[in-house]
Amino acid sequence: MTIREVFAYRIFTLSNFLSLLRLFLLPPLWYLIREGKQNPKANMGAVFILIVMVITDFLDGFLARILGQETPLGQYLDPLADKLAILGGFLALVLYRSLPLWLFLFILVREIAGIWLGTYLLVKKNILGKPNWWGKFGVGFCAAAGLFYLLELPYREITVYLIAITFTGGIIAYAHTYWRTVWG
Repeated sequence: MTIREVFAYRIFTLSNFLSLLRLFLLPPLWYLIREGKQNPKANMGAVFILIVMVITDFLDGFLARILGQETPLGQYLDPLADKLAILGGFLALVLYRSLPLWLFLFILVREIAGIWLGTYLLVKKNILGKPNWWGKFGVGFCAAAGLFYLLELPYREITVYLIAITFTGGIIAYAHTYWRTVWG
């Protein structure tokens, strides 16, 4: 599949809008995370935005399937929006809420590799990568970590290790799939 073919399908769908909405919510999320240390109302606003981001992540794929709006662009845009939302939100949590920097860097390297390999498969092999359960659980743990670190809940460090373990499992599963796809 070529990039041109990806854009040959319908672009303006409700599902694609919901994916893009997560990205548009990043600047207010950053502002509210920064301000939330001194202003509890801003903190609750950040929690609200996080919840909206999680709901739109669930709804974009669900609605695409039930409304018949699944497109190659949407299948590429949804995980890309997830990656950018997680990285953007986590960077704010590193800077303002003591989320460990090593976790952000680990996810950054994972996401860069995933985007690069996914783009390679799409452009060179005409294969659109599919998400697996490791990634879905990892994104869920990222949302939980965001909530725990925003609210400064006890045991928030546990979410960090759940993310690391889950994403490591995902890396192994994706590496196996990519290896079979490209060289198998």
